[in-house]
Amino acid sequence: MAKDKDSREARAIDAPGDLGRRVIGKVRIYLFTYIFLGQIFYQFDRSNIGLANLTMGKELGLSAQAFGFASGIFALSAFLMQIPASRAFTRWGPRVWLTGIMVAWGLVVVAEGFVTNGTQLTALRFLLGLCEAGFLPGLYVLMSLWLTDRNHGAAMATLQMGLAFTNIVGGPLAGWLLSHHLFGLSGWRDLFVIDGCLTVIWALLSLYFVYDSPEHAHWLNPEERAFMTRYLAEYEAEKKQHGSLERVRFRQILKDSNIRWLMLAFATTGWIASTFTFFTPTLLKRAAEGISVQYVGFLLTGPYIIYAIVAQVWGRHSDRTERHWHSLIPLVWSVLGILLYPVARTPLLAMLSVCLIQGGTVGFMVNFWPTANMVVGRATIARSTALINSGMQILSFLGPIYFGWALDKTGNTNLGLATCVAMLMLNFILMHTFFVKYKAQQSALANRAYGAGVESAANPGSVAK
Repeated sequence: MAKDKDSREARAIDAPGDLGRRVIGKVRIYLFTYIFLGQIFYQFDRSNIGLANLTMGKELGLSAQAFGFASGIFALSAFLMQIPASRAFTRWGPRVWLTGIMVAWGLVVVAEGFVTNGTQLTALRFLLGLCEAGFLPGLYVLMSLWLTDRNHGAAMATLQMGLAFTNIVGGPLAGWLLSHHLFGLSGWRDLFVIDGCLTVIWALLSLYFVYDSPEHAHWLNPEERAFMTRYLAEYEAEKKQHGSLERVRFRQILKDSNIRWLMLAFATTGWIASTFTFFTPTLLKRAAEGISVQYVGFLLTGPYIIYAIVAQVWGRHSDRTERHWHSLIPLVWSVLGILLYPVARTPLLAMLSVCLIQGGTVGFMVNFWPTANMVVGRATIARSTALINSGMQILSFLGPIYFGWALDKTGNTNLGLATCVAMLMLNFILMHTFFVKYKAQQSALANRAYGAGVESAANPGSVAK
């Protein structure tokens, strides 16, 4: 057999001529714009609490463990909402569902600007998790409804670019807001109010970009709609030939071993991603006591510049080559970054440590969902995404709480970081096992297809029976 490239080396789906290139180019512009800007608001609205805590914690009297609980409870409510959100997405479609929940969470973020104690903050973070729960899985499904796997890595890179831009611009902006007082409010309150209002405005403007399918997009003409419909149908037919999961009930999806491996692997990613999302500002500040919160905001831009570069280069390269080692190698980068932090005694060394961690995180993420999309069909994608994402939300809830507890208990970051290394090593084992088993399945399918072809050629009369 020819060299395996995750069963993607022989492409049956290619855009024909100028029409195909023009239509797919147009789809990428509109869809990627929506993904990029939506991700900015999603990420900043959920993670701005990490920056706000540089001054909010003292005003509200929050311990590190209480802050970790308020941060992480977002993930608990998001976990509880995963299945209902997938059902709502299927019933109402991405246009109505994604717009509605964005308006809702924008209003919750505004309310966060007026809390007076940790209990109120925790309650609103729980509500924020309920509202935001369906957005990121919804974007993953939206990519699968509009794109083939030749563009999934680029789409995930755009998604992660939104996260990087959030921190490159949001970090310094938040640092400035925390140092000033607008509208007669504390800086951290201004941060929540302004951010929430901008989210609601974008949610309404985004109706111009997002549609449930090519058949409804006003920015495609009839010829372009017909092409996209045919193009995507051929892609789904090809995936089905490679054994993609076509069952639609949650219980049946859970019986699939590929889904179970992916659920476990992505769960460990939730621990890492949430811990460093919420505690990176704290890690940078602890590396150099006495630096201002505004300087911390500027230090945050370094890791996310690397994040953006890795997202584009690694994601596009994996689209052209393979997914297996493009998923595993970044996990090693993150381990090296974590091992560097305890010996980082300057802000720049601490920033280098976080650069490696964040670069590894995004390198894994731009390959994970394209990998998951290989094993599920169109009818199953929303439910399988919800199941895979639910495991991640559980550990996203526990990660910050554990890290905050370890920080309070020991007075340093060593225990929390050691646990993160263990999670990364477990993820490496799980993903490697998945790819080995998946490739064995594809090889078995190819051998059966070859055997059936030989038998048909030897007994041509059997075909007519």
